[in-house]
Amino acid sequence: MSPRSNWRRALPSAGLAILATMALASACVVAVDESEFVLVTSFGDVAAVHDGGAGASGLHAKRPWQSALRVDGRLRVYDPPAREVMTGDKRSLDVACYVVYRVADPVRFLRGSGTLDHAEARLEERVSAVLSGAIGRRELADLAGVDSSRRGADAVAEEVLSAIAPAARADLGLEVTDLGLRRFNFPLEVRPAVFELIRSERRQVAARLRAEGEAQYTTITSRAERAREATIAQAEGEAERIRGRAEADATRILNEAHGRDPKFYELLRSLESYRALLDPRATVVLSANSPLVRLLVQGPEEASAPPDPSPDGRPRRATP
Repeated sequence: MSPRSNWRRALPSAGLAILATMALASACVVAVDESEFVLVTSFGDVAAVHDGGAGASGLHAKRPWQSALRVDGRLRVYDPPAREVMTGDKRSLDVACYVVYRVADPVRFLRGSGTLDHAEARLEERVSAVLSGAIGRRELADLAGVDSSRRGADAVAEEVLSAIAPAARADLGLEVTDLGLRRFNFPLEVRPAVFELIRSERRQVAARLRAEGEAQYTTITSRAERAREATIAQAEGEAERIRGRAEADATRILNEAHGRDPKFYELLRSLESYRALLDPRATVVLSANSPLVRLLVQGPEEASAPPDPSPDGRPRRATP
């Protein structure tokens, strides 16, 4: 028998041996992704847990008879169906929420639910029960206003989240990271009351803003009035100082002028006296010997001389 014939006979056996070796190798190795948990079980018992998100991604060895169960470890968003709940004042509401969760304990998840669908069904039961209780302890006014609805929805969501998160982790191996209310649907019979609540709330907000505006107006006006009075007082003080300096300068100039020409100064003083004496609505009768007549006719030099004696040397007024 030729060597070529022996090689042809041995080829199928070698191929089968290679396939068997590859199958055995694949049965002894498990690949772990970063987004999943891999549970290695042996006859139903968990023998090893590989968390890809904690740095255990890659290839891991296992025994051929052991099985590998993969669990998604990424965040998931679950939207339970909307349900009708009653408020504390017996008003009906249709409420829809959402739940954000992830598998945090794969062993507890496997024992508590086994599948994501089953876990979400149990999670919905818990959320519905706690949500109904949280809304049932509140009245419609706490949930229906423009501003209060947001505060009320946040308060309800926080209460439900804090109630279900510990239980979900302990019983289902799930970490609930967020929970929120997507909408409130008000039935037709309660919508008029809701609209009236909104209008009343807006009126209260408008009154509060108006009162704050008036208070600010009063404060600004008072501050401006005080500033005005202070400015006026300062200006009046400065004006008095300037007036005093001006009067002092005027007196000094007059004294200097009187010292240079006393006769001219006396003339000016006489004219000022006559101007103060005369009344535009009165007729003044003067004698020829009056100093004023002599001042106007003869000039300042002659007028300064003593007048001739006259029995009627003072001006006389005659009212028409």
